[in-house]
Amino acid sequence: MTDARCRAAAATVTAAAERFLAMSAKIEPRLHAFRQIDGDRLLAEAAEADRLPAAARGPLHGLLLGVKEVFDVAGYECAWGTPIQSGRVPAADAAAVARVKAAGALVAGITVSTEYAMSRPGPTANPHDPARTPGASSQGSAAAVGAGLVPAALGSQTIGSIIRPAAYCGCLGMKPTWGAIDGSGNMPLSEPLDHVGFLAADAALAGLLLDVLAGDAVEPAATPPETVALLRPWYPDAMDPAVLQALAAAAIVLRGQGIEVIETQLPEGIAAAEAETLDTLLAFDMARHHGGDLDRADGRMSDRVADYIRRGRKIAPAAYEGALARRLEFAEALDAWAGAGAVLMPATTGLAPLKSEGTGSRAPQRLWTLVGLPAVSVPVARVRGLPLGLQLVARRGADRRALAVAGMLMAAKA
Repeated sequence: MTDARCRAAAATVTAAAERFLAMSAKIEPRLHAFRQIDGDRLLAEAAEADRLPAAARGPLHGLLLGVKEVFDVAGYECAWGTPIQSGRVPAADAAAVARVKAAGALVAGITVSTEYAMSRPGPTANPHDPARTPGASSQGSAAAVGAGLVPAALGSQTIGSIIRPAAYCGCLGMKPTWGAIDGSGNMPLSEPLDHVGFLAADAALAGLLLDVLAGDAVEPAATPPETVALLRPWYPDAMDPAVLQALAAAAIVLRGQGIEVIETQLPEGIAAAEAETLDTLLAFDMARHHGGDLDRADGRMSDRVADYIRRGRKIAPAAYEGALARRLEFAEALDAWAGAGAVLMPATTGLAPLKSEGTGSRAPQRLWTLVGLPAVSVPVARVRGLPLGLQLVARRGADRRALAVAGMLMAAKA
């Protein structure tokens, strides 16, 4: 990808920064994707980037990037979506932020997260309908990319917080293999579940971000697999028929590209236990990491987060260890099940719901977070004016295989 593409076709990094600031001034009063934008800092960094000689420019030179407020960014307030952490300004960057900066990206601003990346939605609107949710905790990052404010943004996922917002906001979202991207300097919820990922305007940029952030922690660049398995919903949540129609249409597209599409189902025993297993891990770890905030919350913590912490305090260490063992067992079974192919399934149960109805079902995303398999949300259609996304999954380490299929579907949509 060229420098010009990273700058979204602006002649200079400064020009790209000026355009971003102008667009933000116009759009942000109704979108609310960002918690903080420091225009003076951004323009100074853009001018510095423009002065770099060509030989010193990294692969992300000039890329304006949103960063979710659960990542530490030196000098910016990163308050984890909660007033309890208001005024928290890190002195150093999170590992993922340091990597993209070293590759030439600039932090355009800090994007909105839900409370502790778990509950109580922020003020962000869906860029395609302000009455509807932008999705889960990476909502600010997804809305910023979906609205065209920035070409990419960092996000995180502990249940469904990259895949679902990407689907609702109409951009590509990638939750890489668990551990492929260093999570140090990020707000912890549950180490076995926390994933660092990103949202991007297209598959080519997503591939470049994966190269920078994960490097050789995932397998080398891959061509699309010969076989894609179609996985229909195993969870009880009701599905919008439009999602299933899009799934069938995507299968036709892939067959037209010479890929064999087959039907599949989950290995026995996983569907019945995955939700409880994840919930056990999450509650136990939230109690460890955020119990202190509950004790001094003074009514500033939502009931949902408080309930998780209280429940986690009651979970015995042996039950937690049992959940960790099941997680590993399921991951190994699903690696073998996915094999050398990729899996195509819904990213969400439907279109973005109204804000009054919540942020949408976690069921289609939850399992892949639990087991750490890579997942990509790819926009494939518009229904009633709203984006609709599907999800590609592959075995652990085969991130680029899932991304290759996602790129095919995006190219067909274009």
